[in-house]
Amino acid sequence: MPDTTAQLILTGGPVLTMDPAAPHAEALAVRDGTITAVGAASDVRELRGPRTEVVDLRGQALLPGFVEAHGHPTIMGLAIAPPALDVRPFTVPTGRAVLEKVRAAVAGAPGEAVAAYGIDLLLQRDLPFPTRELLDSLSPHAPLVLITNSGHAAYANTAAVRAAGLTATTPDPAGARFVRDAHGEPTGEAHESAAVIALMNTVAGDRLDGANVARSLRWSFEQHARVGITTVTEMAAEPRLLPALRAAAEDPEAAVRVRAYMMGTPEAAADPAHRFAGHAPARAGFGISGVKLWADGTPWQGSIATSFPLKDSAAARRLGLTGCTHGTMNYGPGQLAELAAAFTAQGFPLACHVHGDITAEAVLSAYEKAAGPDRLRALRPRLEHCGALTPDQFRRAARLGATVSLFMDHVRWWGDVLADDLYGPQAAARWMAARSAVDAGHRISLHNDGVCSPTDPLSGVATALTRRSHPGGRVHGAEERLTLDEALRAVTVNPAWQLHLEHETGMLRPGMRADLTVLNRDPHTVPAEALHDEVHVTATYLGGRPTWP
Repeated sequence: MPDTTAQLILTGGPVLTMDPAAPHAEALAVRDGTITAVGAASDVRELRGPRTEVVDLRGQALLPGFVEAHGHPTIMGLAIAPPALDVRPFTVPTGRAVLEKVRAAVAGAPGEAVAAYGIDLLLQRDLPFPTRELLDSLSPHAPLVLITNSGHAAYANTAAVRAAGLTATTPDPAGARFVRDAHGEPTGEAHESAAVIALMNTVAGDRLDGANVARSLRWSFEQHARVGITTVTEMAAEPRLLPALRAAAEDPEAAVRVRAYMMGTPEAAADPAHRFAGHAPARAGFGISGVKLWADGTPWQGSIATSFPLKDSAAARRLGLTGCTHGTMNYGPGQLAELAAAFTAQGFPLACHVHGDITAEAVLSAYEKAAGPDRLRALRPRLEHCGALTPDQFRRAARLGATVSLFMDHVRWWGDVLADDLYGPQAAARWMAARSAVDAGHRISLHNDGVCSPTDPLSGVATALTRRSHPGGRVHGAEERLTLDEALRAVTVNPAWQLHLEHETGMLRPGMRADLTVLNRDPHTVPAEALHDEVHVTATYLGGRPTWP
């Protein structure tokens, strides 16, 4: 007879399974990376053998491993893993400190290219606009590039512009652009992925060396495991970095499972050999889940298409948005529809970055033209971020068979910016309208978008419960709050479903992978306003293997 004794038993605390058939349990058993029993402690203890490891939770709560629905582990490793220059507002809150760090980095590496990731002109209020002239004064001879926290814009000095080979005749990449002066010359400012990458390449240096990429990815994976994540989505997989990402994720000691969406280029859409190979099973450390498109940009650059105007505020003027009332899309509706149809015909599930409500109309129409509801429901095409989507648009998306993932911590970090500087209180109140999405019938996920906010699923959960901004604590859109159980499902079972992994991960049920997160206490015992400060991850397991601490 096969040996059915457990290799690992966790008991002594509440088990929150996310399984609607049996939402609560007392203990859980694991063998060969798979959950073999969930239930009463007395029943699970019967599976104990002489070599079983028994973990006493001591009142802590056991949940499914968190699933980061929209992450960027590769960028996270390359952009902020030590010794990279991390100047995001969460780590460097003032513009003065940003410039000090950049000056020190340039002085410490004379003649070498320098990149700084994470500037935010809306949160680092005293940071001067990073003109080419300012960056030339910081680094007169070697390339210097400052990338925004959103990743949707970058600013380069003259040396970097020259290293990138940018001239008045350089064409804009598809879905991106280089900002130009009155004579058509590049100013050093770039918007959207392909243009930003062109500038980043000038300062990448040996960061893209195989050993450095592998080391950066290990660090990135460990940062995800520290906050309870067992599956992370790479939402902008670059072909040239794909082998390194695959190798890192397939390492038997990798701290997370990775599912990647490839960058959707017109070249890939036109390639008849470009076909979806199918979803990898959860036991595989790496798999391709689909293709990613960027329909618009970011509210922090005014590059999203909305039906409501930008405010004429000092902050908007500082960003150069004077006279820019509504923002734009990266692709025309026709281009977007053609790309969506091509990738859908190739069999790829689509994930489309969309913030503006006007952009959302174009994305939904593109999905509708690409396939009928039955085909779309099978593919589960996604809308990513969904900042300004309306209740009607969430309902339309649900009818079409599309699904949505919300960047909930936009409200936490930029709620006051949305209300006071960019769009006004009404827009802030409906930003990331999670309640509207759930009421429309969506299995929503919540995400942190890689480096764009601190990677922490519990932060998104807390924001979904309170909709409080940081640091002032203002509430934006109380009517769009979720319940705790809805928010927890949005970082476990729902994103697992979006990745076609729902039969193997996302809940605690016999036969599923033993992806586990241990919290210091049951979040149901903590007031919503205190959850962010009082609840934290104490242990993480991937397939029954401890990955943190």
